[in-house]
Amino acid sequence: MDLNTFIRLYQEFLYECNQKGWSTEVLIEEFGNYLTAIKSMEGIEVQFFIELDRENCEKINDKTHQGNLKYGVLREKGKGDLFAKEVLDAFHKYWAKHSHKKKTSFILYKR
Repeated sequence: MDLNTFIRLYQEFLYECNQKGWSTEVLIEEFGNYLTAIKSMEGIEVQFFIELDRENCEKINDKTHQGNLKYGVLREKGKGDLFAKEVLDAFHKYWAKHSHKKKTSFILYKR
């Protein structure tokens, strides 16, 4: 999967979060790194992150590299545990439904 396709899926996932009544605020949006605060209707906030591991990319050819994706949820221990699990479960379901590839490897095209 190329990074642009993944970014589109990530943005659509955040839209789906808003449809569930969760509020989202993108805190960091850089090439390959994303951090979003997601708040439940009850006011519990977690931070969902996605990080593309560019340091350990495998060179396929001069213009193409393959890297791995790391993602997860940061939360206040105890208080946000259940909501963090709910966010991860929602992401996994969304990913399985909308992605043709389940592996978290991404192709980066250098210009």
